[in-house]
Amino acid sequence: MTAATNDPVTLEVIRMRLDAIVEEMGIAMIRSSGSPVITEAGDFNTALFTPDGRIYSYSDYVQFHIGSGGVAVRNLIKTIADEQVRPGDAFICNDPHTSGSSHPPDTTVISPVFHRGELIAWAQSQAHLVDVGGMTPGGFAPAALDCYSEAVRIPPGVRVFEQDKPVESTKRLLLNNVRQPVLYWNDVRSLVASNNTGISRLLEAVEEFGLADFREYSELSFRLAEHVVRERVRLLPDGVWQAEEWTEHNGHENGLYRVHCTLTKSGADISFDFTESSDQTAGFVNCSYGALLGSVASALVPILAWDVPFNEGVVTAFGVRTRRGSIVDPVPPAPISNGHLTTGARVSRVVTKLLNELCRTSADEQIRKRTQGLWADSWTGGISAGVTDKGDYTVLFNMDGGGVGAGAQPDNDGLDCAGMMTQVNNMLPDVEMNEMLYPVLYLWKRLSLSSAGHGRTRGGLGTEFAWTLHGARSVVQTVFAPTAQVPAEGFGGGLPGGGSGHEVWRNTNVGNLIEEGLALSQGHLETDERQLLDINHTGLTVTAGDVFVQWCAGGGGYGDPLLRAADAVATDVRDAYITAEAASSVYGVALTDDGEVDRAGTEHLRTHARTARLGTAPTREVTSNSAVFVSPTLDADAAWRCPACAASLGTDTAWVGRCHTVSGVASDTLGALGVRIRGRDEDGRVYLDQYYCPECGTQLDARVRVEGAATTVSTQEPAR
Repeated sequence: MTAATNDPVTLEVIRMRLDAIVEEMGIAMIRSSGSPVITEAGDFNTALFTPDGRIYSYSDYVQFHIGSGGVAVRNLIKTIADEQVRPGDAFICNDPHTSGSSHPPDTTVISPVFHRGELIAWAQSQAHLVDVGGMTPGGFAPAALDCYSEAVRIPPGVRVFEQDKPVESTKRLLLNNVRQPVLYWNDVRSLVASNNTGISRLLEAVEEFGLADFREYSELSFRLAEHVVRERVRLLPDGVWQAEEWTEHNGHENGLYRVHCTLTKSGADISFDFTESSDQTAGFVNCSYGALLGSVASALVPILAWDVPFNEGVVTAFGVRTRRGSIVDPVPPAPISNGHLTTGARVSRVVTKLLNELCRTSADEQIRKRTQGLWADSWTGGISAGVTDKGDYTVLFNMDGGGVGAGAQPDNDGLDCAGMMTQVNNMLPDVEMNEMLYPVLYLWKRLSLSSAGHGRTRGGLGTEFAWTLHGARSVVQTVFAPTAQVPAEGFGGGLPGGGSGHEVWRNTNVGNLIEEGLALSQGHLETDERQLLDINHTGLTVTAGDVFVQWCAGGGGYGDPLLRAADAVATDVRDAYITAEAASSVYGVALTDDGEVDRAGTEHLRTHARTARLGTAPTREVTSNSAVFVSPTLDADAAWRCPACAASLGTDTAWVGRCHTVSGVASDTLGALGVRIRGRDEDGRVYLDQYYCPECGTQLDARVRVEGAATTVSTQEPAR
């Protein structure tokens, strides 16, 4: 791959220097920003790009900004064309339709980097700003019917700084349209400060190595990254696979919108075709093209490029095809303010689902181990806006919404409160920080046991929390719960995780409990009404004395729960990760009064469970509990076999047709196991299909299926 003159040490030093620069840019942003969305939750990215818009290096914070950042830089280059650009200039944009932003609050600042009068790079910083105007505080607008209602739309090419000085006309225009101008402008300045840090450090590196060597080794790094990813792709089987996921509720109607993907793999080439996804909708769940690219990368990178330095070479190793006017590549006037956290997250889930199918039949053991339960991969949002008792206007965009569970892995349980796949450095805010900055008092913040994705290894749990107003008489609440009805699937017999949602407990006795100094626990609370909120809800008033409750979704499990070690189940009960009831009904583990495993009782429960699954006694015994091969795989004779008892399931990929299958409404089936998702009465019923080995009763798969959803797909030709 390299010429004889290339020094691998220099190659690695330059690559790591670039990585260090973008990380220092992030530190500069955190230390100069006043927003907890940046400082506490890390909802931002920093990057360096080549003069023509290719990625030199990208920071490890939010991965779906990979797509939006790249689109923003390339569209800026096209927009300004022959305009004069000088050192100290900075350009601002946030419009998803023209600059690729994931949604309007994700604001990007791009600065040119000059070396001895020559443009050699672009520094790019992007962060979620607390308010960007529009009809709803916080930038998420469930009630919007078009993009013009959502926020101030800033296209590429708008200068916000010129030769290191603010462009006052731009500043006045922007601050006139946001609710918290001081916080907004400070965050814009922090993005500029981040870029300035990157510029300074990059110029130091170029002076040290020389511009010619810097460019040569950077290009070599691109080629090496692409080569490694393509070699990983070669280890996957060739063929064509299809899968779908579903976006829930567009802000106006409780419909289901299909995210369909066709994966084509041939040799070292892999591509993802989304042209059969639903048409764009008049609700805020449309996913920008930039967010789509980032969402594909968010799944592909940790599965196939987990140890590959991220640069342009990783992106060029795969292809993406879309249809303009679809829910994954919309055009104006489609609203878009929550598309990345809904439809974009479904893109990551469907790509993970497809790669699971390829990885499970790879001849490479390391690749087979990349299979996993699906991540909850959604953001459970809560935004509170109002006036405090001191007369200050406040907007709380609660970053606790990132506390969703990760999918289970072959050897380990999924991470609890892990965030989305795209959130490499997911952080949740301190309770004390939110209470200091906003008029809320937390009553509890804990793991949600009803979010469990049960399996041989468990899916990660989501968080559940509750707060009451403390320092304000009322706030207007906006909420969204993207994974409420269609949960994240498990893999290889693992069960789906639980869903997300919100309630407002009206007219509680919380004030009396505070005055009496009693514990603010759920057991002490009394309420007149528990109001279950719509999946997307805005304009809701929460008043003093009410309690706001939010729960986040969990990741899918991996492998049949009956294959989990009984001692591990007992430990889970002791550590309060599952209930004693779940230990018995889901995992088939009997416990003594002191919490130890009852071996004879456990054997009886598990045998009984397998008999109940099949409707008759199993004809084979379980002889294997392998961590990797918990799903049916091909043996040396190209026959699919049950991993638990080695029973033959045929010689083609339709092995599920030879299983004993049980289907039921997902909310009912999972609800009986203590896992909470919301049922649907509208078109598009959600089912859970469970596939059991016909001879030993091991659960080999558990798939979520949507039936009867009305979808619209136009015949327009793909445009990208």
